[in-house]
Amino acid sequence: MKKRENRLRRSGKTKLPRWRAVVSIVGGLALAFLTYFFFLNWSVVKNFDATSALLKGDILALQLANPNLDSLKASQAQVLSQLYQEQETSALQFPSSKKAIAKAIEIANQVNQEIDLRYKSSSPSSLSSSSAQSSSSSQSTQQMTQERQEEAQSQQKLNSLLSSNTLNPSSSSADSSTAVPQSQKVTKPW
Repeated sequence: MKKRENRLRRSGKTKLPRWRAVVSIVGGLALAFLTYFFFLNWSVVKNFDATSALLKGDILALQLANPNLDSLKASQAQVLSQLYQEQETSALQFPSSKKAIAKAIEIANQVNQEIDLRYKSSSPSSLSSSSAQSSSSSQSTQQMTQERQEEAQSQQKLNSLLSSNTLNPSSSSADSSTAVPQSQKVTKPW
């Protein structure tokens, strides 16, 4: 038996006890998992830094006087896509990374809503600023004209109501010397 063990040792084929084999396998798996865990978190942090830089750029561009809403919309779609991809591995992320990604998604959604609001309220982006100014001045002129017409119509309705309310059946037989001009008869119909 000793001769056999000596031959195995010399040939390099020594047999490890089972507990040592189990410990080495578990240790190797733990080392592989820890390597994957730290590499994943390093990758998430690196990608998050790039994504948050895009988000900050979009926020700054949105604060400009005339931002290009189409490019901002496309950029925000890319930002949200990257953030959701980073969030998929949240079970293996550091808590600080999870919180930062969740907060960035919240901010990106708010920026997206602001872009949608501006997109709905603005004219097409192909208009130049001068044509936008001229169209806004013509719109304000049209609005003023329309308001004047509405005021004139409401004044006519008011006058007709006043004339129908102020006519008294007994005063119709009165002479014209005691009649009060229509413009001086003011009664409130309400």
